[in-house]
Amino acid sequence: MRVALDVSCLLERPLTGVGYTACHLLRALLAVSPETQFNCFATRAHNGPRTLQDLDPSFPSAIVVPFARLLKYYLWTSSNWPPIETFCGPVDIAHGLFHDLPAARRAARVATIHDLSCFRCPETHTPRTRAVQTRLLRHSARHADALVAVSESCKNDLVELLGVPPELVRVVPGGVYLREFAGELDRQVLKAVTERLGIHGEYFIHLGTLEPRKNVPRLLRAYATLRSRCRECPKLVLVGKPGWLYQDVFDTIQRLRLHDCAIHAGYLERREAILLLRGAKACVYPSLYEGFGLPVLEAMAAGTPVITSNRAALPEVAGDAAIVVNPEDEDALTTAMESLIADSARVETMKQKGLTRAHRFTWEQSARRLLDVYRTCIKAQR
Repeated sequence: MRVALDVSCLLERPLTGVGYTACHLLRALLAVSPETQFNCFATRAHNGPRTLQDLDPSFPSAIVVPFARLLKYYLWTSSNWPPIETFCGPVDIAHGLFHDLPAARRAARVATIHDLSCFRCPETHTPRTRAVQTRLLRHSARHADALVAVSESCKNDLVELLGVPPELVRVVPGGVYLREFAGELDRQVLKAVTERLGIHGEYFIHLGTLEPRKNVPRLLRAYATLRSRCRECPKLVLVGKPGWLYQDVFDTIQRLRLHDCAIHAGYLERREAILLLRGAKACVYPSLYEGFGLPVLEAMAAGTPVITSNRAALPEVAGDAAIVVNPEDEDALTTAMESLIADSARVETMKQKGLTRAHRFTWEQSARRLLDVYRTCIKAQR
């Protein structure tokens, strides 16, 4: 089997959820199917690495075209040109890992859909990203031989919002490498990181780009209420780069006088982000919409209790291992955080339930399910 992968999302900087998903999935595909020939193609952003080997020496070589992302999107959606075989040679499958459907001569075409936030939450996008993502998603929905959805919720959105036949959509959820979170937590290294970031004592953590969909101002207001109720209140650490309309987050911190207790750590490399996640009192992730919700799964794998939203795919990922609340109910968020401060037995129960839940989602399982999608597409073409 010969597969061409558009891995452009791997060359974005800084690497965020979609990029990490593609990175982990590619590693798993190479591990579970060494007999499959993977040919990679990418358009590189202005600040991205020049090769896949810059990211991981074990990755295959790739054809990388610099500064052509938007041009590729326009040509592939308007004229199905240039075919990906121009760059990757003859292949059986052409797969875009983030919403785009590669142009192809003869290959079966597949696109992975991570979310439909440009339809569900259009106000959380810039006008340009909303226009680009809408164009890509509509094109993929019309022309793909198969669509890969990262959750049942995402599949349902494709069927409802874009009229995709259910049989065209296969669910391949995200996963974790459990070994990333295993072993004894190095308290000395954690202490060095927290001291550098100005974090003293216990803390809640939020992982994600600061943008409207993540619902951080509402989290801050709930946290301010918690501090008024609780003398020994953990700090709140926000890990992630500023995104679209992020200023409201800092304005809320200023208005509520949370400077000393709500800490923006910024974007952190993965090793430090995992370390902070493992050391946290809880991960609080009240997003308004997620196609999957990788931070929730990774927090459970880290043995960290989770408070998350009852929207979209988040309950699907969390199961019964997290506290699930209405993300627009600030009192419910406050009460959920307060319950984890007051009830150490509940914290331990949630840690164990989270670890058990995380074992149901591995990248190896995801890779095998994706390979099944490829085989089904090839069989249908014969």
